[in-house]
Amino acid sequence: MKHALRQLRSNPGFTAIALVTLALGIGVNTTAFTVLERLLLQSLPFRDADTLVQIWPKTPRDGRDGFAPADYFDLKDQNSVFTEVAAAQPWQRMSFAEQGKAPIKVGAVYMTSNFCSVLGVTPELGRAPTQEESDKSAFVCLLSDRFWRDHFNADPKVLGQTVRVNSRPSTVIGVMPPAFGDSALFPNHPAFFYLDPVTHSRGVRQVGWYEAVARLKPGVSLEQAQAEMNVWGKRLATQYPDTNKDRTFDVIPYPKGPLGDDDAKLAWMTLALSGLVLLIACVNLANLQMVRTTRRSQEFAIRLSLGCPKHRLVGMILRECLVLSAIGGTLGIAVAAWSNAFVARFLDIDLPLNFRVVAFATGIAMITAVFFGVVPALLAFRGEVGDAIKSGGRGATSNRSRHWLRQGLVVVELAMALALLAGAGFFISGLYRLTHRDLGWDTEHEIIASVSLDQDHFGGDKNRDKVLAFGREVLTALRALPGVQSAAVSNGLPAWGSRMAPYQVEGTPPVAKGQEPAAAYFPAGPGLLDVYGLHLVAGRDFTEADGPDSAPVAIVNESMARKLWPGQSALGKRIANTQSQPLVWAEVVGVVRDFKGGGEFYNPEINNLRFMRPWAQDLAGPGEVQISVRTFGPPAPLKESVRRVIGVLLPDLALNELSTVEEDAALLVAYFNFLRRVLVEIAVLGLLLSAVGIYGVVANLAAERTKEIGIRMALGAEPGNILWMFVRNGVVLACAGAAIGLLGAFFLVTFLGRTLPLLPGKDPTVVALAAVALIAVAVLACWLPARRTTKVSPMIALRAE
Repeated sequence: MKHALRQLRSNPGFTAIALVTLALGIGVNTTAFTVLERLLLQSLPFRDADTLVQIWPKTPRDGRDGFAPADYFDLKDQNSVFTEVAAAQPWQRMSFAEQGKAPIKVGAVYMTSNFCSVLGVTPELGRAPTQEESDKSAFVCLLSDRFWRDHFNADPKVLGQTVRVNSRPSTVIGVMPPAFGDSALFPNHPAFFYLDPVTHSRGVRQVGWYEAVARLKPGVSLEQAQAEMNVWGKRLATQYPDTNKDRTFDVIPYPKGPLGDDDAKLAWMTLALSGLVLLIACVNLANLQMVRTTRRSQEFAIRLSLGCPKHRLVGMILRECLVLSAIGGTLGIAVAAWSNAFVARFLDIDLPLNFRVVAFATGIAMITAVFFGVVPALLAFRGEVGDAIKSGGRGATSNRSRHWLRQGLVVVELAMALALLAGAGFFISGLYRLTHRDLGWDTEHEIIASVSLDQDHFGGDKNRDKVLAFGREVLTALRALPGVQSAAVSNGLPAWGSRMAPYQVEGTPPVAKGQEPAAAYFPAGPGLLDVYGLHLVAGRDFTEADGPDSAPVAIVNESMARKLWPGQSALGKRIANTQSQPLVWAEVVGVVRDFKGGGEFYNPEINNLRFMRPWAQDLAGPGEVQISVRTFGPPAPLKESVRRVIGVLLPDLALNELSTVEEDAALLVAYFNFLRRVLVEIAVLGLLLSAVGIYGVVANLAAERTKEIGIRMALGAEPGNILWMFVRNGVVLACAGAAIGLLGAFFLVTFLGRTLPLLPGKDPTVVALAAVALIAVAVLACWLPARRTTKVSPMIALRAE
């Protein structure tokens, strides 16, 4: 080991490059593995987690859907494969206020009283809710550990305190364990868990909003549970054909985190691309080690001639590589600690360097040592010992097979670098087109806000009248603000997109439930089109006269008008949202120019069809209300004025959202911007490592040919010719690497395109630019050492041997 350390210390240039390369390669891979382990591989913090399942309703048109309350109660009472079934709404925005303090908007999880017991979790402080509290619709909540520490300073006296949740006095009865409020299980770190008095909606079957979680009985397999759910689903479809026809129920293992299938694929892909960077690093180090063993060929030949066994020499080289990898792995863990902190801030989860992560880093460090040490070590002892001794360390330089191997390794790493560059380029270009596409409406002068109206203030027999009155009050106050051009209320925004709704055209036969055509839909208040600068191509906008007691009306966009009534005017035709029973036939009074929702990433064919109804005519009662404000100038300075206006009208409720359209758009693509940054950094790292690799090959090739270069220059060769001789070799290597890398680039870009269909189109220009960039960097990496070679005096070059 001392000998290995002395050898590394005697070659500071090689050691420094190797350690930096290892630290970056191992650090990037360790961070990628940490994220993957945290979100996909970590065990669930629940009792007997392997017996937990989720049950998802599914329809042919909508795919997975929420559990309807009536279906949930039937499932609890009628199944024979689950010991217990619970339900929850994982992410709800609610107003939370301590006594005497202003409300804040936080995330919460609605849950049934048995949610904790089904998961096998006991509050770390206090108790779980009871069935009696659920039956009596008691307002109780459990705080998450993080919220308890941040807002109550971990005070155990919080138990029994009364807080306001959506203006309702509610009692804190417990604090959940730390892992239970983690965003690795629930999105965005919920602040608290709120008892949902689900019994008040027990008879609702047509629409669902719950996620059902159950625990399998001992000895019951997932397949047996699915078979019973198939039979049970058919029975419900027979009993309730109006709501449950074509509705099936899938049983799946309880997920380890919030990642969907596509996100999980991206996580695995990130680890694979990080592995590609490490492979490039290994190839680089193998090339450098090969050069180093070549230079030591006389030393090895003398050792062999004195009787040293070859396996001892191979062991000596591997020992040096293991020492190098151990130090590089330690530095890689330090790089990973910094990188984990950066990624954790974005993903809002803890990314500790636990035993499994450190073991992973140690493992790849050792594998790396073997990879870049074995091949050079074995090649070092090919050939005759006498030739190596007589060469004075130069005998190996004439070995063409080694030159070909080293150049082949460079071609391989250049090919991998091109694949990384093409993938990053595809992501960047697709994200640019996504964020700069024409939405069909003004995005520069808009403030958007939303607020959830509570049952206590807006419920009762005249709830619709109360909500409409609030809408009129808030619009009057907002329109009076200096700098406000117009304002409108709605239950959906072009900035956020629309929900999908099934529809039927008057005069057409009804379609089986679940098979109806669907279009983007939202209720809009008067003046919304003007706020967003959406132009009518025919008819009129909604007005205050389109109230709940007036004739039902609708507005459709151009694409929907052309599809439903080709060659005819859409005005006067009637359409119905089939989610409303009985059907309400609304007369089309306007056709608006096509536009896209800022947050809509649906199938483009469906996304082009949309219709709207007046907000006042499609209002069932309290719910989330969206407010849009158009300003004369920059919108940001008016945000606080909008907040104050709504705060005066709703002092006990906090806004769900308040932002400009630009700010909201940045949040919508924040996840993709993060992926873009990760891909770009991986690609740049791969390109730099490849550049170092080709630089090292050309520099060592130039050093080996020093005598030849001296003779050429002594005989009158021009420095430019010498320079071109080396650069040409690098160009050939780069072109070969680019040609092979095109295949890898094709597969990576295809994978990204399928996983992220919202990133529009494949741009062949991206791959071409990536290839040009790769060749340019390779030429520069060849030119630098070759240029230095041409500066050497011919006499000095001849004396070098």
